[in-house]
Amino acid sequence: MRLPVFLTCLGLLSSTALAEPTSVELILDCSGSMWNKLSDGRYRIDAAKQVLSEFIATAPEKEDLHIGLRLYGSKVSHREPGACEDTALVVPIEGFQRGEMLKLVKEARAIGATPLAISLNAAAEDFTKPGKKQVIVFTDGEESCGGDVTAALAKLKSEGIDADVRIIGIGLPKGVAARFAVLAPIENADSVLKLAEALKNATATTVAIPAAPPKVEKLKVTVRVMKNGEPLAEGDISLTGGDKTPNKLTKGEEPGTWTGELPPGIYTAKVAPAGRTFTDLGVARSADNTFVLDVTELPKVTIEIPNEEITVLQEFALMFSGANGIGDQHIVIAPADAPDSAVPNLRDAIGKEATMAIIAPDLPGMYEARFTQRGANGSNVICGRSKPFEVKVPQVTLEVPATVTSSTPMTVKFKAPVQNNDWIGWVKAGAEDGEYQIYTRPTANSDSVQMNAPAEPGDYEMRYANEGSIKPFARKAFKVEAATLGLEAPETVMAGSMVAIGWKAPAVGNLYISIVEKTAQPGAYNDYRRLDGGENPLKILAPRKTGEMEIRITEEQQNKVIFSRPIKLTAMQATLKGPTEVAKDSPINIAWTGPAGAGDFVTITKVGAPESEYLDYAYVVDAPAMVEIKAPEEAGDYELRYTTQENEVIARQPIKVK
Repeated sequence: MRLPVFLTCLGLLSSTALAEPTSVELILDCSGSMWNKLSDGRYRIDAAKQVLSEFIATAPEKEDLHIGLRLYGSKVSHREPGACEDTALVVPIEGFQRGEMLKLVKEARAIGATPLAISLNAAAEDFTKPGKKQVIVFTDGEESCGGDVTAALAKLKSEGIDADVRIIGIGLPKGVAARFAVLAPIENADSVLKLAEALKNATATTVAIPAAPPKVEKLKVTVRVMKNGEPLAEGDISLTGGDKTPNKLTKGEEPGTWTGELPPGIYTAKVAPAGRTFTDLGVARSADNTFVLDVTELPKVTIEIPNEEITVLQEFALMFSGANGIGDQHIVIAPADAPDSAVPNLRDAIGKEATMAIIAPDLPGMYEARFTQRGANGSNVICGRSKPFEVKVPQVTLEVPATVTSSTPMTVKFKAPVQNNDWIGWVKAGAEDGEYQIYTRPTANSDSVQMNAPAEPGDYEMRYANEGSIKPFARKAFKVEAATLGLEAPETVMAGSMVAIGWKAPAVGNLYISIVEKTAQPGAYNDYRRLDGGENPLKILAPRKTGEMEIRITEEQQNKVIFSRPIKLTAMQATLKGPTEVAKDSPINIAWTGPAGAGDFVTITKVGAPESEYLDYAYVVDAPAMVEIKAPEEAGDYELRYTTQENEVIARQPIKVK
């Protein structure tokens, strides 16, 4: 996803006037991988939320501006059923609901998969206003649910929605960013600094910069502090924004109420003497800007983790006790140095005590389990935490042949504590971590997997990895040597005929031979034969088209043509020679010539009957030059026909039945 392009939209929205009504849909990736860090140490989800929240709080108020918000991956864990349908338009594209949007961005949980295609398909139904339309996707990874993003983008166009789709990439690998760039404009950023630079560059030509600095706008802010269900009348409150300057609020007339005036932005509140901190308070234009902070004493929860050794993405046990089972409570697995507001790898905590199955993070390091309760303002308060524990990289080894022949089956041996969503696959040497081409799943009851070697010769790397982790657990280099390949066939044959083709190639089922047009895409086929049957030469039905074609050997899994040679197809021709008269219900001997393709036949039928009709018939493929059929029992005028499998009559002769 592309933060700078998102910022291009922000520049457009910050303009002093909109040339026409404008509708913008923001789509935020809340997949579990958003808890990986950017190069500057910030969590991806935190960076995205900050950029979005600042924009929502400060964007201009326009009558003809409509902004909506769609989230995917925020409700269902990527390991649970329904993860690939987890997408929702949480704020419709009707006006600009700042307060609601700020609240939902703040509360969004990054726990799910990446159903990007169905999110884009749904976006086609989200726009209800005429005028300019823009979709801005914030993502840190590719589609993970098997959806077709290209088709989803095409659907927007096919349904008459001429939307400007922009992708904002958050720490995308170069290869992933390059694949996105084929689909839509993309700008990729891996640090907060680069996001700021991107914002400046993207809005340079769309924002009218005033000649003099604008007057600082201040908005009324009201804070109510509650404890044990009652207003807390004593204490002090300060709010700190992006400039790090505390803004002390004034005690209001009502007990437990403080007021002040602050510029739009995102603030952190500190309540004294309760010693509590509340983050991500969004002060925005056209919003109520009233915040309720609850400093009620929370339960003290004990958390224990019995596992002595935990590896990345491993499922492990966690036990907690001492909770009260009231309210919105969660178990969080977070880096030991992460702020208390972080909510990576989050699970609902139900009841006063429980033993839960938790999935370890995808990166090694020191972590802790936290019991959190969501306060009245949506912030998470820590009610207990475990001792720090280490998440290690699993000990994994791979064994592969040093050299293999292209497109042939290969055995890969492994030793690993197999977890859900582990995969073994190969990539070209030097490919970025996170990339894959052909892969298969290992199982705990086996120590090897079978897969086909790459179709193209060269240097490769076998990798053992998990879908939830970009960095492989193990890798092994190997070399692919070219197979001996060849095709023998006539230079010219009749269209629709059976062609004998001799071949040299590995005798494996993932390779097949077919005759196609020269301009056909890799993977195209007509009649075909796999090469694991041992037949050589083999017979293939030529297409019933004329012109320059080619015979191809194709690797099915990798969709690659590994060898080809030209062949010319001439027009189908056939002849029939039989008696001109015949007695009813008697045999008819017919000499024939023709393409003799599979499914072709000689028949007799009434004169003028549709080409698809037939009476008695004889197939001609592998038949002698003279075939025999039976005359009808009814006298009349008939004709002999040579008919192809597609019911095309290419030869006919009149015959009278007496």
